[in-house]
Amino acid sequence: MRYKTVEDVIQEGRDFHKQLARQYGEYEQLAGDRRVVLLLDQLKRREKEMMHTLEHFLADVSPGALHTWVQFAPEGREPEFLQRLRNIDLKDADGIAKLALDIDMYLADQYRDLLQGADTPSARDAFLRLLELEELDEHHLSMNLYNLRDY
Repeated sequence: MRYKTVEDVIQEGRDFHKQLARQYGEYEQLAGDRRVVLLLDQLKRREKEMMHTLEHFLADVSPGALHTWVQFAPEGREPEFLQRLRNIDLKDADGIAKLALDIDMYLADQYRDLLQGADTPSARDAFLRLLELEELDEHHLSMNLYNLRDY
């Protein structure tokens, strides 16, 4: 655990989504199975969308909230997830989908933990909004994965 500002958390989230989008895009070019290509394209687009959403979110949050310190911010498991993604089997659509869901659940859990530990109303509001964004994204991903199974 370490100290971070709310702004740090948002920027780290944006950077993580950017890295995921880049990796999905690279794999999309390498995949041979049409279903996997569709899945990777969908994942790439939603990660780019989340990256842009967080950029706009940064502009929307008050400077006071952005500069609020969070005492017990988690170190983050982003490197672990990126490593798992680098080792994924590009023929295994279900494995790729499971990893994407694992990432979404991790991010939602992280924002939930930060929300519970936030000391100020403005930080709680920011983390609540981040949690809601991530839960909505997780819901959309689940629906899209369900629809992709029919392809």
